[in-house]
Amino acid sequence: MLSVGLVGLPNAGKSTLFNLLTKRSVPAENFPFCTIDPTDGIVEVTDERIKKLAELVKAKKEVYSMIEFKDIAGLVKNAHQGAGLGNQFLSHIREADMILMVIRCFENDDIIHVENRVNPEEDFEILMLELSMADQNFVEKMIPRLEKELKTGKDKLGDTKIELLKKIQDTLNEIKPASFVPNPANADSELIKWRKGLNLLTDKPIIRLANINYEGVNVEFKADFELDIKTESELADLTVEERIEFGVNEKSGLDRMITACYQTLGLASFLTAGEIEARSWTFNVGMTASQCAGIIHTDFEKKFIKAEVISYQDFMAFGSRKNCIENGKARQEGRDYIMQDGDVVEFKIGG
Repeated sequence: MLSVGLVGLPNAGKSTLFNLLTKRSVPAENFPFCTIDPTDGIVEVTDERIKKLAELVKAKKEVYSMIEFKDIAGLVKNAHQGAGLGNQFLSHIREADMILMVIRCFENDDIIHVENRVNPEEDFEILMLELSMADQNFVEKMIPRLEKELKTGKDKLGDTKIELLKKIQDTLNEIKPASFVPNPANADSELIKWRKGLNLLTDKPIIRLANINYEGVNVEFKADFELDIKTESELADLTVEERIEFGVNEKSGLDRMITACYQTLGLASFLTAGEIEARSWTFNVGMTASQCAGIIHTDFEKKFIKAEVISYQDFMAFGSRKNCIENGKARQEGRDYIMQDGDVVEFKIGG
């Protein structure tokens, strides 16, 4: 299961966000370093298509895709040198597949800011600097090690790896993320896998989340997503009908944020629907039908024959799999078919 690491300066709101995400008890007191160990929580990716499919086919239960969130204690200046609990925190971030930076943008004299001011741009720069410096330290140690291994002649990709790392090093020295450096044009899967395995912090996808106050004073910041974490906490238990009655978005900001993380990770969902359950299955964008069959059960990929595929829109429009088949809306796809988000699938498996 892919994971998202919540990162921010102390009191940016990330532990409160984590509490909201998981409904689990995570310390969120108003002082720095209250969260010492990373806390993991598994969260459903809400998908209205599953609810509607379940109602249509009268499924006994609904099963949603999942995504893991890691609450990681607040970073501070010089964390890469061990300030605060920096080295420990940075190692925890390496375990995540992407980073969700929670940036405080709201003014509130009652909530302490570790730098005694509200400046989201500077907060973002501090976070990026600490991640970049940690990556610099890692790369500086890695290059001599690779150069030593290159002399043994055991690694056929040694020259390419060193060249790539030096380009990344130059980029990091400019306080730019490693993700700015593309793979070589002729990069093979082994090199790509090796780079991913380095777990460079700034090579991970990053979403900048502005924690704002919908009704208060906010400092302007160019973010990827805005959320009033406090208000979302207060609205968390409202039903869809109650949200509409109160004049707020039918789909919560939290749900939209989870979906954004899911999509940023390059994930999508194919769907299955029957009397037992309606279910969304997570797959990486670009996966084939046979690979997706293997997500349900490893044997399914080996014994794959074909996939009967109906678009979600057609399934809902015609009301059943039977009607879709009769109206020519069900396609028979082979093992190399590229699965699409929202495909309602029934796999045909051999003995």
